Amino acid sequence: MYGVIDVGTTGVKLSVYDSQGNRVHYEKVVLGFERLQGGLVEQSSQELVRTVKGLARKARELGAKSLGVSVYRASVVAWDRSGRPLTNVITWIDGRGRSVVEKLPITAKMLSRLSRPLAYILSPDSPAVLMKWVYENIPGLYERVKSGDAFVWTLDSYLLYTSSGKFIADPSNITLTGLVHPKNFDEIGLVYDILRLPRIRPELVDNVGDFGSIEGLELKAFIADQQSAALGLGAVERGRVESVHGTGSFMELCTGNFVMPPAGLIPVVQVKVGKTLRYGVEGFLRTSGSVVDWLRDIGFYSSYEEMEKLAGEGSRRALILPSFGGLRVPKAQNAAGMMLGLTLGTRRSDVVAGLAWGVALYMGYILRMMEQVAGRPEEPLWAAGGFSKSDVFLQFLADATGLTVARPADVEASSRGVLKLLMLADGSSGEEAFGHPMPASAVFAPKLDEDARKEYMSNFKDIVEALPEWEENIFLRRSS
Repeated sequence: MYGVIDVGTTGVKLSVYDSQGNRVHYEKVVLGFERLQGGLVEQSSQELVRTVKGLARKARELGAKSLGVSVYRASVVAWDRSGRPLTNVITWIDGRGRSVVEKLPITAKMLSRLSRPLAYILSPDSPAVLMKWVYENIPGLYERVKSGDAFVWTLDSYLLYTSSGKFIADPSNITLTGLVHPKNFDEIGLVYDILRLPRIRPELVDNVGDFGSIEGLELKAFIADQQSAALGLGAVERGRVESVHGTGSFMELCTGNFVMPPAGLIPVVQVKVGKTLRYGVEGFLRTSGSVVDWLRDIGFYSSYEEMEKLAGEGSRRALILPSFGGLRVPKAQNAAGMMLGLTLGTRRSDVVAGLAWGVALYMGYILRMMEQVAGRPEEPLWAAGGFSKSDVFLQFLADATGLTVARPADVEASSRGVLKLLMLADGSSGEEAFGHPMPASAVFAPKLDEDARKEYMSNFKDIVEALPEWEENIFLRRSS
């Protein structure tokens, strides 16, 4: 029996699997996060650890013999030598990094203009920038870190510290900090120097290993959630592509070897075990499922079933541009969300359908950029996560990308990825299982003809690429 804990932005999930990989137990603890003034979005570090420990204990009671964890990424926390958190988790959707970026010296801003990768590393949402904010706002922390009395890094390292007592990190997470290069795992000294961060980083470990224990269960696998989803879906073979639609929407295309993607896309380490090392490129939208919840909260529908019914009755006449958390591609991080194409004939159903259409078009836009370095991907495009339960959305996704879209029988793809690592750890399966896809529960073929798809995508591209010029307009700028 295997226990898998998936630490997500809005909740923590436990899946317990038998020796054949069948899930025998599932539960979710809704954790949520605090939205504070000034765009601050935090999660309680202590509550998160308590929740993880409680679910590990439950897995052990249900017969699990080992434990694996996937965790949301690019979120920063500080803690002391005893493991006591000194901050809440500063999440990947937090906006406080703006104050750090605004105060950067003119030389740093000039270098950012000359180097697009550096410009994105020195963005408000970068973990490196968030670490700088933490150092600036906790008196004496710099000295404590230098002396080994405290640590500042991302959430993955904090959770690993609570299980092992060691300052360690895995490749799928450490390379997303902006401080460690994904190609060779060397530190990016220029970023350390610009931000004046202490050159102290975790020891690099593989995604499978001995990482201590949680509530008596040996922790044998640890990986970032999006990369774990790619592993679960079998999309860690060159040319395969997958997408996960939860709080935000992420698309990841396996490149096999390291490639430097177009500006705004991210080179990622998908998995590393021994000499096996797989790379991909990724693009994402910060807000998709969170906008689904927002439309519910303001009264457009009362349940997800009603949402799906309305979306199916809607048209493509209205469009929600889901830039509620700004956009990374193109770089328009202050942009607010928009509702376009409204007329006196627009119905509630058109607006609901407009969200699914807007997310799908943005995913199609990201895919076109990925193809510049990786070529046209294999079909199908796998789609997992909560929003992937919507047939309407997946049909729109097929229409926008021109690819057949497949929904796995188990949309908890991240947990399935961790399961593959656990089965490798105890010898139940080999690395060849990494490329095994899950069974599909539904498949959606494009219904738009090629000319119509190209017209939609061309017009969407015009809109989204105009945003950087307009993002500081007071009517288009996020207030927090």
